[in-house]
Amino acid sequence: MRVLEAYVGNLGRLLIVTLAFTAACAGSLVTLGVKMGVDLKGGTMLVVKSDQDPDTLARRSARVLGVPDVQAVRSSQGVILLQVPRYLSADAVPRLERALHVKVESMQTVGPALGRAFWKSVKIAVPLAIVAVAVIVFGIFRRPLLSATVLAALGLDLLDALGLMALTGIPLTLASFAGLLMIIGYAVDSNILLSMYTVKRRRARTVDEAIQESFKTGMTMVMTTAAAAGALFLLSTSEAMFEIAAVVVFGLIADVLNTWVFNAWVIREKIAGR
Repeated sequence: MRVLEAYVGNLGRLLIVTLAFTAACAGSLVTLGVKMGVDLKGGTMLVVKSDQDPDTLARRSARVLGVPDVQAVRSSQGVILLQVPRYLSADAVPRLERALHVKVESMQTVGPALGRAFWKSVKIAVPLAIVAVAVIVFGIFRRPLLSATVLAALGLDLLDALGLMALTGIPLTLASFAGLLMIIGYAVDSNILLSMYTVKRRRARTVDEAIQESFKTGMTMVMTTAAAAGALFLLSTSEAMFEIAAVVVFGLIADVLNTWVFNAWVIREKIAGR
């Protein structure tokens, strides 16, 4: 109980930490940017088995293939994912293996037109999802400030997750995009939970007690989701599953701050306290 009382009593200080974290994520997103995967921009993805440094391998591969902007990252399975922004013919793989003394385990090619089609779908899906959430949230609460706060927390969750993706080098692919959509759903759930406990159907005598009650339920949700995502993150042998799990973990970190600090502070100081 003392922990919960300390949490609610220090929401103002925790808000400063939350804003600083968001500023750092925004800076990471602006300075580093999120790399787009092959399935969204088109090109060829090579899974390469090598002990070489990924950056060194990317530079050497660019020289051998005569292609600029080759990118390489080491996956959770220890192999290197080599992204070539161009369609490669089948004879390019043996040439690369001979020149760099590596083993190419697989190759995936996505044409530029298909990549543009995927990216167009992504740009349509996200705004539609946010608009749908806005309509549902306003329909439930019918209070402009509360609805705007929920949407702001959702937007901050996405910003923080993208900033962490930029910082850790996780690309924007169809898999990581699925993780971002999962974040939208989870953020809406947690914010509605908080808002229901504190504003819509408050049973506690004070708003501080209501926040504490909702926080206990919210942290149970976070821990169970984190356990599932963490297991997938650590044990997955699929790069797509690894990306989804990583993005979900990023979203959970962001949502703890943006829902249970930012939104809780706004509800206590600007909405429920009125």
